[in-house]
Amino acid sequence: MDEELLEFLAYVEHSTDAVANTAKSMLVKEIHKKVTYLKQDKSMEVQYMTLLERDKEKFEEGKEEGREEGIKEGVYKVARSLLDILDDNTIADKTGLSYDEVKRLREQL
Repeated sequence: MDEELLEFLAYVEHSTDAVANTAKSMLVKEIHKKVTYLKQDKSMEVQYMTLLERDKEKFEEGKEEGREEGIKEGVYKVARSLLDILDDNTIADKTGLSYDEVKRLREQL
């Protein structure tokens, strides 16, 4: 692998003065200068923290949506397994699905 790339990857993993000072790559040195400047800029810190919070919220929303979809799929799977032994009203009652949802599942068979 190219030495400059290895130095860059080492810097990405540990963006410290020590790593930047030992790097021979001008790219790493330039990146470190900009990173150092941005770390000292309070307005950038506020923007970063704001974006970080937003990303955490979006991640949690996505997890919750995925969890809800998984539960819904599980309910549909159970309902499908009951179609050959129970009537639509009983399946709807026991699974929490609407009668129309159960009817659509039956029609898909």
